[in-house]
Parts: sequence; structure tokens; C-alpha cells
Amino acid sequence: MKLSGLSARLALLMVVATLVMQLGHGLYRFSVDVPKANQHGIENVNKLVESLQPALAEALYQYNETLSDKLLKAFKADDAIQTVWLLDHDGTGVGVWIRDDMQPSDEQYEVTWPLVYDGEEIGSLVVLTDMAVVKNAAMLQVWSVIGFSILIGLLALLFLYVIAQFMVTKPIKALSNMVEVIETNAFTEEDVTALDNITASGEIETLRVSVKHILLELAQHLGENRQSMMILKEFNQSLEGKVLDRTLELEAAKEKAEVANRAKTDFLNVITHELRTPLNGVLGFSGILKKRDLAEKDKQLVIGIEQAGNGLLVLLTDIIDFVDLESKSLTCHSFSVYDALIAVFNDQKKKAHSKGLECLIDIDTSLVLKGDPKRLAILTRQLLANGIKFTHSGSVALQCHKEEDGQILLSVVDTGIGLDDAHYGEFSQEVFTQVEQGLNRSSEGIGLGLAIANRICSKWPATLWFERNEPQGTKVCVRLSDIEEHS
Repeated sequence: MKLSGLSARLALLMVVATLVMQLGHGLYRFSVDVPKANQHGIENVNKLVESLQPALAEALYQYNETLSDKLLKAFKADDAIQTVWLLDHDGTGVGVWIRDDMQPSDEQYEVTWPLVYDGEEIGSLVVLTDMAVVKNAAMLQVWSVIGFSILIGLLALLFLYVIAQFMVTKPIKALSNMVEVIETNAFTEEDVTALDNITASGEIETLRVSVKHILLELAQHLGENRQSMMILKEFNQSLEGKVLDRTLELEAAKEKAEVANRAKTDFLNVITHELRTPLNGVLGFSGILKKRDLAEKDKQLVIGIEQAGNGLLVLLTDIIDFVDLESKSLTCHSFSVYDALIAVFNDQKKKAHSKGLECLIDIDTSLVLKGDPKRLAILTRQLLANGIKFTHSGSVALQCHKEEDGQILLSVVDTGIGLDDAHYGEFSQEVFTQVEQGLNRSSEGIGLGLAIANRICSKWPATLWFERNEPQGTKVCVRLSDIEEHS
């Protein structure tokens, strides 16, 4: 690498960095100063009108055209005001002022202020304002600031470049030239002493001393170790290149994975929220249609639409919960366990009754827990929904009590189809799965329920496991404690 190329690249990088910063600064100034200038211009117009309103009202009351013209000319002080009309109570023009250099613009608008004298409205003042004038003035000022900032930045870069040339580039170049001279001649200790003529400071001086020391040792043993020295040099260069290449590859792979993960999360967030908007419209319209006087066949079709929409809404809600758990942490404050779970239970109870199931609840109302009540409700909803889904007759029960060691045991007991023996015990699945695969499954859903529940337990942390409910069904248990005990 030529040192002249290093100097050029250093200067180029400094200029690019300055231009990028100034570009960001310019975008910020345009996004902030121009709207502020518009607002400030409107406020100035309002203040000017408010200051002249009393005098204009008195001039209009007296029909003093001379005084009215003088007062209207006062609006010339605000460049944004293009035309002002003074009208009496029936809309007849009493006076008008028009800016001499007024130009048509798409950003002109009129505002009318009433003129009141002795508590009675006697006329009005109509002001035509052109905000393009204010905007152009603000943009001109921003460009001036940016130009001045760029000039100062370039001067500072020039100063830094000169300093860098003197303190870094020049000593390195001298050191490089000296080493080149040594390499092209018979290498002796006298050649190494020429390094003392190089003036440097700081890290460059440390580098010079180190190089001199290395060259002295090499010169002393060159006769018998020349081949070894060359092999070692090549090995070091190769190793540094490999380490650097591998480091860059790892950093690039890490960044790519992080970008992909963020993109996935952002995509799921956007697409689920965007889907909910039209879906809510479908559910709303189906609800309206269901209340209409429809034929029985048409009513069944509307009910089918509503049921399908509700199913899709549950799926979208599950996806949103799953994504939120990936990017957000749990909150922590004291709450009543009963209050957090009763609404979820009542909601799932309706679904259980629609299947002809008995839905039972047994919760100690005195239980208080430190943690995230919203996520606990989501966890309970998923477990109850799973129990109801796989139970075709019998009951589903929600139980919650404090154990002897102070921890809280939450369980959902059903009389459903149960699980294979291999699935009983502590749950450790990291991603969502389905017991049945393919298009001919007997149950709906994509298997997010237990994945959401397990992710909540992992973040709490809590323990989730399955037990057999004799004689038929499954008991899903979650052992919880205060979050702060694990933080």
C-alpha cells in the first residue's frame, strides 16, 4: 500500500464523513426549521392583525379612508401578507392594500377577522397570506447555515489533515523509506542506526523504537536465521490476513442475521396489524348483516363469515403476542392473580359452553404476584384454549393456589384426548409445533399456543410441564414466583 494512497484515502474519508454529517444536519434542519418557520409566520400574521384590529375598527367606524389606507400599509412589514381588504358589515370594500411584487402561489390562503367597535361587529378584515414566502426564506436561511457549516467543517478537516500528515503520515513514510533502503542493501547494524534520524512522537515513536529493536536482533542473527525469518514473516502476514478475513466474515454474518431477524419481526408486526384493520371491517359488517332480517340460508352464510373472521382474528392475535414476546421484556408490578385471570376465564368459558363442555374455576382470590399480569393472562388463555380445543366432552378447569414454598401453581385440567406418553413431563420445545401434521388435521390452529406459553415461562422464568389426568385427559401445570426474585 503506497503512503500517498493512504493520505488520499484518509483525506477522502474525512471529506465524505463531513459531507454525510452535513447532509444529515441539512435534512434535520429542513424537517424542523421549515415547519417552525411556517408556524412562526402564522403567529406573526396573527400578532400583526391583533395589534391593528382596534385601530382598523375605529377607522372603519368613522369611515376614515385616509387612516384606513395608512393602517393597511402597515401590513407591508410582514412579507407573507400579499393583500388585505377592509370590508364593512355588508361586505362593501372600504380599503385595500396589495403588495407591489405579489406573485401567484399555490400556498396562498385567506383568513377573515371580525372588526368590533363598542361590542358590535361593524365589518371584517380579510388577509391573503402566502406561506411560500415564509418557506422560501426559511429554506434560504437553512442553506446559508449548511453552507457555513460545510465551510467550517472543511477548514477543520484541512487542519486535521495537516496535523495527520505531520504527526502520522510523514514519520511513517520516513520509516518506510528507511526500511526499503535497508532491504535493498547489505543488512548490517549500522544500517539500523539510520532509524534514529526519524523524528516521531507518541505511538509512532513506539513503533519506530520497536522496529529498530526488531531489526537489530534480526541483523545480529541474519546470517544463521535468514530463512527462518522469512518463513516467520510470511506466516505472520498470512495469519493476520486470515484472522482479519475471518473476523470480517463473522461480523458480516452476525450483522446479516441481526438484520434478517429485525426484518422478520418488523414484517410480522406490520402485516399482522395491517391484516387486523380489514378483518375488523369484515367482522363489523358481518355483525350488522346478522342483525338484518335475512333468510335462514343467508343468515347461516353470515354466521360462517363471522366465525371464520373470529378464527383469523385469534390467529393474528397469537402472532402479535409471539412477536411481542421476542422483542419486548416483561413488566414487573404487584397484581391480583384472580383479577388478571377472571376475564380470560369468562371469555374461554363461552367457547367451552358452545362445545357443550363444563368450565370450572378454582382460584384463591387472596393471591398476589409480582410480574406481568398481561402476559400471565395470555399464558392462561393459550392453555385454556388448548384444553377446550382437544376436549370433546366433559370439562375444563382452571386452578390456581399457593404451594408450601410460597410459589404459585397454575394448572389447566381437561378431560380431552390426552397426550402420547413421550409428551408428558417438562415442556422444552423452543418453536411452535403441531401434534397433527398435514391438511387432514382434526383440530384448527398452527401450533403457536404452547410456543407462546413456553416463551412467557422462559422470560418469567417459570416451569411448564404436563401430567396425566386420570382417568382421561391432561393436566398442564405452571409454577410461578415473583419476577424480582430471579432478576
